[in-house]
Amino acid sequence: MNGDSLSFYGASLKAEDCTLAAKLYSDLFSGEVQVSTLGHAELLFAQNQRVIFSRETEECPVSPGTLVWKIVRTQVSAFETKLLHAGFQKESISEKYSSYLDPWKNRIWLYW
Repeated sequence: MNGDSLSFYGASLKAEDCTLAAKLYSDLFSGEVQVSTLGHAELLFAQNQRVIFSRETEECPVSPGTLVWKIVRTQVSAFETKLLHAGFQKESISEKYSSYLDPWKNRIWLYW
């Protein structure tokens, strides 16, 4: 298989209401909603930086996933407030990163 026949498409996260999840992540991280239905949604953040939300079905087994976002250290507190108000739960923190779980148990890391 050569490099032209395989390319990165996106990261996948679990959601019960993919429309709601897509709106939440679009609002928080400034993504463009490409597709939005109850069972499937896609956000585009930049060329080839896509996040896909899927509702678990028998044909589509989905488990929670993880995304990593780079952030300026001085912006962490303000952004954490937005996350907590949006229903995320703080999971851990260290000198260089913190992690949060969204309402569907997907994890995001903020790395500075």
